[in-house]
Amino acid sequence: MPPHVSLLPLLLLAAGILPPAAARHSPPPPPAPHQIKSTGGGGGGSSNNVVTTALVSAASLLVVLLLYLCAAIAVRRFRPWSRPRGQEQSAASSYSHSQQACRAAAFLRRHGLHHNRPAFTYEQLRAATAGFDASRKLGDGGFGTVFLGYLPPAGRPAAVKRLHVPPSPSPSSATITKSFCNEVLILSALRHPNLVRLHGFCADPRALLLVYDFVPNGTLSHHLHRRRANASPTAPPPPPPLPWRTRLAMAAQIASALEYLHFGVKPHVVHRDVTSSNIFLEADMRARLGDFGLSRLLSPPDACSTAAGRDLVCCTAPQGTPGYLDPDYHRSFQLTEKSDVYSLGVVVLELVTGLRPVDVGRERRDVTLADWVVSKIQVGELREVVDPPVLDECPAVMPSVEAVAELAFRCVAPDKDDRPDAREVLAELRRIQGMLPESCSHKVTGGL
Repeated sequence: MPPHVSLLPLLLLAAGILPPAAARHSPPPPPAPHQIKSTGGGGGGSSNNVVTTALVSAASLLVVLLLYLCAAIAVRRFRPWSRPRGQEQSAASSYSHSQQACRAAAFLRRHGLHHNRPAFTYEQLRAATAGFDASRKLGDGGFGTVFLGYLPPAGRPAAVKRLHVPPSPSPSSATITKSFCNEVLILSALRHPNLVRLHGFCADPRALLLVYDFVPNGTLSHHLHRRRANASPTAPPPPPPLPWRTRLAMAAQIASALEYLHFGVKPHVVHRDVTSSNIFLEADMRARLGDFGLSRLLSPPDACSTAAGRDLVCCTAPQGTPGYLDPDYHRSFQLTEKSDVYSLGVVVLELVTGLRPVDVGRERRDVTLADWVVSKIQVGELREVVDPPVLDECPAVMPSVEAVAELAFRCVAPDKDDRPDAREVLAELRRIQGMLPESCSHKVTGGL
């Protein structure tokens, strides 16, 4: 209770009991002549005065009490009600999670998707991941954390993504829900050996969860860039360099996945985030494209949009990963299949060079890998940026390396109209695979 409210009863009590200031300082008026009586003991008048004073005091106290109660009720009624800070955050978090789960569940019902895939319960997935134990963590994505889970009844391994839902309603929480809807909507309809498969989902007030194939060999980014990182002495040893034949097979496999998304399904799908971190490797080094959280359908309306007037999918604010983002899309806000082709071109350049797509340690004009390698190709200095393990393999691989680099050069053209489509890229990569001499072959089981 505020301090001024707690002082109110004392002030009123003092005002009721004490006589007015004028009465305390003025002498009592002389009695009127007709009020003077001769009494034998002189105590009757005094008793009447005492009783009168007691009654007046009691009445004053009663009035003070009533005034205090009225003031307390008024303060309680008009003061904004508040919880302790911890309870407020907990309530906001619970409300946000519940709201996101309701929106996601409504979307799934509206599109009939709750019948297409097994709907796991939160308890099942929590048990499968040992309570989302940190030791089961496989990695962090843009929208969530991925855990290794063992699904009942046979304990089949799976990757369980728990999406990051902010503790209070916000634009980012709506984006998380949209990502969840995208993945369920798009992956539910896709079947391709080079795409990560969705096995189920869970839309619960406590979490939004997605269940995928478990791909055991990490990401392409891990295999290309981990060996160049400054690892601590206690870290596990970096993976060995990828042979050129394996790299070429991976490029063809991802091109095959994009060819399927762009031409093999209706409506067409734009992945919008083709990166080496979203390419997962099987035990046999076969590549599989995953993480469809940013994907869009190239057909109106946008299924995950909740607005009344939904925009065409091909006209949308640029989203993606720095270094892979199509500059034409960034300028025009026009999303097409060629945006995926640009990102694929950057991944192919990573396979050729073993370098990261963005490196602030390079000169300003060469920070992005695409700009740097293109400048090298234009002046005939490609060998300076080819990954040394590839150069050390066999001199006969260089014609195929140069052909792949030339194809990537076309894929990252600034104008989308100058780029080949995914079908052309796949055909060219398969042609280049035929160029590899048997004398430089490596045992690769994951090739096309």
